[in-house]
Amino acid sequence: MERPASIARGFTLIEMMVAVAIFTIVMLIAVGSLLSLVTVNARAESIHSVMNNLNAALETMARNIRTGQDYHCGSGGLITNPKDCQTGLKYFAYLPSGADPSDSSDRVVYYYDQNQSRIERCESNCVNNPQFISITAPEVTIDSMQFYVTGTTVCGSSQPRVLISIHGYAKVPGGTTEFRVQTGITQRVLSVCPSS
Repeated sequence: MERPASIARGFTLIEMMVAVAIFTIVMLIAVGSLLSLVTVNARAESIHSVMNNLNAALETMARNIRTGQDYHCGSGGLITNPKDCQTGLKYFAYLPSGADPSDSSDRVVYYYDQNQSRIERCESNCVNNPQFISITAPEVTIDSMQFYVTGTTVCGSSQPRVLISIHGYAKVPGGTTEFRVQTGITQRVLSVCPSS
């Protein structure tokens, strides 16, 4: 007996199994790539957030130091007396813009706390009873921070300058990321020599 021409032939079981297997393999590769991209994006976002925090802290420091005066580097001596440090120290004090030069409690101090691995700032009573607060996020670990100060004790044509050098790392998803940051600051307040 002859088969009618209108009856179409379907897929065999083997053809269906091969099609499903190929589809599964393609989907596994696609999902794996998508998950990898999500992980990389989360890591990039974390690095971006951490670096934004560090850059904001450093930019705030630079802006405030730039408009200040009477730079004092190092914890030795009176912080009201200008003092250079060309070898790099972890303690920096200055008189902020608009503060009373005769009031030693008006000084602002930036300090690298090695025990806590963070940058700290003191805004009030920094001579007698300093109360430091952290200006970096807990995710940021500072390994070293140095202030290099020149031109505070020499009266001349150049303004006092500060170089801040920071090295550290940040914990992000998938590990840590290391950073090295430097910024240079030139005092904006005109340094005028007293007439003799």
